[in-house]
Amino acid sequence: MSDSECDIDLAAGRLPFPDGSVTVVVMQHVIEHLELRGQLIPLFRELHRVCSDDAELWLSCPDLAKACAAYTADRGQALKEDRCRRWPEYSLDGAPVQQFINDLFQARGKHRNLFDLELLTWALGQAGFSSVERIEEDDLLAAHPEFPPRHDDEQSLYVRARKSR
Repeated sequence: MSDSECDIDLAAGRLPFPDGSVTVVVMQHVIEHLELRGQLIPLFRELHRVCSDDAELWLSCPDLAKACAAYTADRGQALKEDRCRRWPEYSLDGAPVQQFINDLFQARGKHRNLFDLELLTWALGQAGFSSVERIEEDDLLAAHPEFPPRHDDEQSLYVRARKSR
């Protein structure tokens, strides 16, 4: 989110917050940029450390299952059209529509992972988070209206997790 009070290197290994001091964490399209075992699971462990017992973790990322289903259904045409509705300047530069799936997976070299609900639940569980549930963007925005809408439910996975006690 812009205008943050502090900038934090999420892959640095230690968050600058005391144990149990955080009540909510919201990360939209961040976790796919971190390497699973060396960066993301350690970050989840740090988040578990700094979160209070009743804390909630709200996450969104590209959805591996939706991308695979879209490829099987129409080679990604509907997802590409959705992207173009939201970002009219998006272009495949003449490549066939299947290239959109590569763009979603790789983000032109910026993505390290895509997640489905099972893989993300496993990764969160490695850090002690429980009761991971799939939600929709509207659920996140109802709880946190200060975040701008992305209108990307067609290609994104949204989850809410709670810290295990």
